[in-house]
Parts: sequence; structure tokens; C-alpha cells
Amino acid sequence: MEFKKNTSTPREFLNHSSIKREYYLRDKKELKKQLKLLLSKREGFFDNSAYSDSMVLIIDSVLYSADFKKMAVFVIVKNLTKRQLAPENENTWYYDATTYLGIRKGNTISLTWRGPVFTNSSSERDISMDIREACFNNFVTKDTTDIYEYNLNDKRFWSSSIWREIEYEKLMKQKFEEEKRRYPENIYEPKIR
Repeated sequence: MEFKKNTSTPREFLNHSSIKREYYLRDKKELKKQLKLLLSKREGFFDNSAYSDSMVLIIDSVLYSADFKKMAVFVIVKNLTKRQLAPENENTWYYDATTYLGIRKGNTISLTWRGPVFTNSSSERDISMDIREACFNNFVTKDTTDIYEYNLNDKRFWSSSIWREIEYEKLMKQKFEEEKRRYPENIYEPKIR
């Protein structure tokens, strides 16, 4: 017999933030712009040779903090099966999905990839349900409690330590980029064979 921890968000902590449609559509436009930039740089989730300009970026859902300054974005990528390492011949498309966390700064949104990742689904609906299940019910598991204290649909998530970690990582990246700019001779670029 095996007992599993109930990781569903308690009802009293469910996040019910709702944004006006016009702001949601504006955010989706900005998010797509930011995600396409990450794709062009091959950063984070998009560091994958199967992804190209032929893929379709889908913003499945955007969840907001109560003040709308923080967000979680469920991203689905629709890609041609011929781009897979071992192409599946039954379907024209396959779907991958992940989650980004965003912080609003003025009119822009700064994104950080935080997973989880689902790959090679033949159904957009199925992969959408998979990412929701993972983020709403299973984000907090014994494997992730040192990273995530709460599920994404928990209003306590928006003030959890993950946001301080994201800010710290961005600060360290800025310092590194400044160091690289000021002292390029100190930066080692590995040689590719």
C-alpha cells in the first residue's frame, strides 16, 4: 500500500484573480513578443534544434497575482512532426508545453522559464490538461518542495520565495553581462570542435 501526499490547493487559498479582456490580449501580445525573442536567442525552453520559424507559439493561459504585476504563463508549442528526432507519421503536428513566470515592469514583461515540460503530445487539448494538472495539483511534490512551496493556483504562490530567487538570478545575469562588457578579456568562450 502506498500513500501519496495530497498536493491540491486548499479551497481557501485558491487564486481568483481576473483581468479585463483588453489587458489580457495586450499581455498575450507582449508575451508572444518576449517568447519569440527567447526563441531567436535559443534560450531556456527554446534551446531545442527542433524549434524553428515554422512552429506556432500558443499562449494557453495566463495566471495573475492579485496586483497583476506577476504572472504564470502556460506555453504550448505546435510543431511539425517532421522536426522530431524520430518523426511520427500518423500526425502532421506534435505539441510541447511548459511554464514561464513573468514580472511586469512598465509596459514590458520579464520572463523566466520554470517548467515543468511536457513533450511530444499528439493533442493540444491533452497537453493543455497535462500542464494544468502539473501546475495546479502537482507543482508541490516531494521532489519540488525545495523549489516550490505552493501550486500556481494558490494565492500564496505570488509572495513565495521563488520570486526573490528570480530577481536574484536576473541581478546576477545583469552583473555578468556588465562584467563581460567592461572586461571582455576575462570572458572565456569555449571552442566548439
